[in-house]
Amino acid sequence: MKSKLKIAFLLSIITERGGIGRVTSIISNELNNHPDFDIHIISYARKKENSYDWNNKLPYHYLLEEQIPMKKGIITASKKLKNILSTNNIDILISSGAIVGPLGVLGTVFNKTKLIYWSHSSFKGTSKKQFRMFNEHFTALFAKCIVSLTKTDEVNYAKETRAKKVVQIYNPIDSKLENNDKEYSSTSKKIVSVGRLTAQKNFETLIDVAAIVLSEHKDFTWDIYGSGEEEDLLQKKIKTNNLIGKVNLMGQSSNLYELYNEYALMVMTSKYEGFPMSLIEGLASNLPLVSFDIPTGPNEIIHEGTNGFLIEPFDVADMAKKISILINDEDLRISFSKKNPKLINEFNLSTITKKWITLLNKL
Repeated sequence: MKSKLKIAFLLSIITERGGIGRVTSIISNELNNHPDFDIHIISYARKKENSYDWNNKLPYHYLLEEQIPMKKGIITASKKLKNILSTNNIDILISSGAIVGPLGVLGTVFNKTKLIYWSHSSFKGTSKKQFRMFNEHFTALFAKCIVSLTKTDEVNYAKETRAKKVVQIYNPIDSKLENNDKEYSSTSKKIVSVGRLTAQKNFETLIDVAAIVLSEHKDFTWDIYGSGEEEDLLQKKIKTNNLIGKVNLMGQSSNLYELYNEYALMVMTSKYEGFPMSLIEGLASNLPLVSFDIPTGPNEIIHEGTNGFLIEPFDVADMAKKISILINDEDLRISFSKKNPKLINEFNLSTITKKWITLLNKL
């Protein structure tokens, strides 16, 4: 009888509220349902609460009790990681995200565990961040394989790092959204955006766009779901622009999937993305999509003029114009909405899981 492959996912913290936590919980759960794999979850710091639907039956390991900067904790954490990998006979470690890339290297060097680096951000988007780029290049040098989220970054990693192998695998649509049978709300007067309230998501620029759009369409409002360090800054800018009650910071929501149906369209203003899960969720929820055409992510989800609009980064006036076009043209919004189901198959959970299974078995 063939022995099971023991696979461990390493991430910075299980309670992470961004896309890394969300997609790791989805993929780890799917692989755990496969008869060939035993799945473990390893977290740099101990979780305090769950943000996503993590499988409680999986074994969880914690390297540190408290979350301290990686530069301070990496040596202690790497020693404990080595012990966990050895004790549990882990065959493959998947480092999820650049911050735990070098930790994965230190944990697997000189032992039998093979390392996969699962990139969760845009390679070009991080090119101005020296520490992060060191992580990317260092991890690429030692990993058996890099998994990139987009076709664009598959090329970038192959050309610009010393990666031995690069495989592109999209993040999947959550199975809860795959068979969305809710009708598009064409009469909705609300716009939605989703993401951590950080500089990367560029919600300051979103407020500039909203100031134009909502001055022209006074019956519309704009809701932003997420939490983060820029909450106070954004709230002040909302107030300065007289948008209180028009642009709303909604905080975290545990039932976003149920709420998407209340909206007319989804907008993303990020400076860079690995692969934007919010746009995938908007696609699965049949929302017309509008995004800046940043280097990786949006242009592999949005087909210009088919299910949404791609805007030159960071053209506030043009984004406001395109959103107004959609607001004014209900038939166009309905047309965009109807095209989304035909574009979902590439991001189907079953399709993505098969690609992971193939990769893991090859290694």
